[in-house]
Amino acid sequence: MFLENFSLPIRVALLGTLGFSAWLIAFVRIFFHSADIGSTDHIVMVLLALLNGVFFIINTVAQLRFMLRHKMQWILNNRDIICWVTLLVAYVSTCVIQIIWRPDVLDVFLLSFLIVIHSIHTIRFTAVISVFALVISSVVYGWLYGGEAGFYVAAFVMIQKLVLWGLGLGVLRELLETNKLKVSTAKLTIAQARLEESSRSEERRKIRQDLHDKMGHELAAMNINLQILEHKYPNKAEEEKLALEQAQASCQRLFSTLGEVVGELRKQTNEHFYDQLRSVIDKVPKLEIHLECNSDIRIQDDVVADNLLCCIQEGITNILKHSHATKAWVTLFSDDEQLKVIIRDNGRAIAGAKVGNGLNGIYGRMKNIGGDAVTGNSEQGGFKLSLNLPKSVLI
Repeated sequence: MFLENFSLPIRVALLGTLGFSAWLIAFVRIFFHSADIGSTDHIVMVLLALLNGVFFIINTVAQLRFMLRHKMQWILNNRDIICWVTLLVAYVSTCVIQIIWRPDVLDVFLLSFLIVIHSIHTIRFTAVISVFALVISSVVYGWLYGGEAGFYVAAFVMIQKLVLWGLGLGVLRELLETNKLKVSTAKLTIAQARLEESSRSEERRKIRQDLHDKMGHELAAMNINLQILEHKYPNKAEEEKLALEQAQASCQRLFSTLGEVVGELRKQTNEHFYDQLRSVIDKVPKLEIHLECNSDIRIQDDVVADNLLCCIQEGITNILKHSHATKAWVTLFSDDEQLKVIIRDNGRAIAGAKVGNGLNGIYGRMKNIGGDAVTGNSEQGGFKLSLNLPKSVLI
């Protein structure tokens, strides 16, 4: 419960600090008490202890680098050569120091720090392999000391290793869950931005429809009634005739103005495609997206615009979920025949990757609005998604 008060980076740093402190305690004990300072045995043991620490750093850096390269994803690998070599060097160097030094029980426990701290690196392997490596190395270490005390030393070291291995698994799991949460948050943010813009578009459509259906009908009825009055009472005074003509003219102007307002609302709904796309892209976390698009782009049909925006959104979501990219490019342009949208990233393009629900959804949407979608590897590396529509969809 106490550790939960600290953030995850602080807990990782704390774990690393404890590991270094344990190594330092063992090293200091070896340096000052293992043998006569300056003797051959002393120099050999000090060098082996330093080698132990260097290989601990090498293994730590290698595993952190692996996680960063794979965007905080973790892949178990029982054949990781670097991990096996560094662990073997750590265990052998510690056992050689024990053989040369022949320490008492207290120093045996202090010396065991040199192998216990490496236990966290066994999270690279599957559970069975990890436990096997930890148990065997502990048994060998206790056996070298020998006797009943050696049995208890082996048991103590084994427990320490398993506890540290469990802590490492816990931190790793939390790191992976945190990364998954970030991706889920990014997807939710994109969906929320899309929903907000859809709500605004729907509101504009409803206002346009209400103006056209309700006010338009009322104005049309008013104009008809004025025409009926004009024919029903032909012998009107000049003043009444003038008032009726003015009312008819006002009604015609209102009807014309209403048509312009409805047309402008329809135009605005379609003209907002760039703003909608910009809103979705600007809210995507963890991914630097470069948008190349004419801000004046207009699409005639609301359904086409909405489906195209959904396809672009799904393409960005796929990048977040699968490509491990840090940058993406969304390019919209038109030639003599087509409106083209190209989405590419700098992630890892996986040969022979299976088409999932996301891409199947894109294919279906594009087919429904008279277009098509093409996927493949980008010439610059990474994955590329191309969306193609007839140029006739543009205003």
